Amino acid sequence: MKEVFKNKSGSVADINLLLTAMLRHENMQASPVILSTRANGLTNEFYPLINRFNYVICKLEIDGKNYFLDASKPYLGFNKLPEYCFNGPARTVSKAADPVYFYADSMKESKFTNVMLFNDEKKPGKWTGTYNTMFGYYESSNIREMFIDNGKEAFEKKLKESYSGDLSIDEIKYENENDGEKSMMMSHTITVDGDNSSNIIYFNPMLKEGYKENFFTAAERRYPVEMPYKMDETYNFQIEIPAGYVVDEMPKSAKVSLNDGEGYFEYLISKSADEVLLRSRIKLEKATFSPEHYDTLRNFFDYIVKKHAEQIVFKKK
Repeated sequence: MKEVFKNKSGSVADINLLLTAMLRHENMQASPVILSTRANGLTNEFYPLINRFNYVICKLEIDGKNYFLDASKPYLGFNKLPEYCFNGPARTVSKAADPVYFYADSMKESKFTNVMLFNDEKKPGKWTGTYNTMFGYYESSNIREMFIDNGKEAFEKKLKESYSGDLSIDEIKYENENDGEKSMMMSHTITVDGDNSSNIIYFNPMLKEGYKENFFTAAERRYPVEMPYKMDETYNFQIEIPAGYVVDEMPKSAKVSLNDGEGYFEYLISKSADEVLLRSRIKLEKATFSPEHYDTLRNFFDYIVKKHAEQIVFKKK
């Protein structure tokens, strides 16, 4: 531990054992916890073989309540663990060897995106506007990790490159960038350079936020499905109808539920004389699904992918 402290570097186990030792030095009730990450596979709760564990964190008990800490990840807040640690049963390294449980269903990731596009007066079919996103906690942590590993400039360069074709962004700003206790917010301007010479403009209102493909590709599933966490993603979109155009076609509103209350998807779209409004929301109330529910889950995301691919058609008057 002295070498780890002196060199200011070490493995995950080294750093979290040092954290445990420091807390104990201050007469706090701290113990190591060993677990198996998702990539390493599940452990057997009733027959815990030591070679099945590959990760060490710290458990801190205060007034009868347990807090779990990982000092190896500087971007994590207090009582926050990397998402890959949530992989079932773990063990406290103590005389009692108490079991500890980390399940994906105990986590919920919420994301909110709001996009507003306004006509460019000089060029019909071109829009400029704002793009604001409040990320979930774990997506925020992933962005902070990218900032640490590669720098903010590399992240922003990659983000700008992801907007291809008619889309481009600029003026990227952040909130809560360095506060590991909170979710990050990101905002930037966006420009859509459409074809104003055409009588018809096709426009996908989901932009980059739509689901492009179903990640459940197998026809059958014999094992449970475990999502990283419960999810709640909301996308609000507003676009001004181009001058000299009308809405010729647009997607229909829809709402579908998943397995009687385990989740739902809504796609609500409306238009007025001047603008089109859209709200898309995907919510999963659980993260783990049995093999019997695989087909339903697969069809659910199939429907989302198809709905997110639908376009608004603007036609010249």
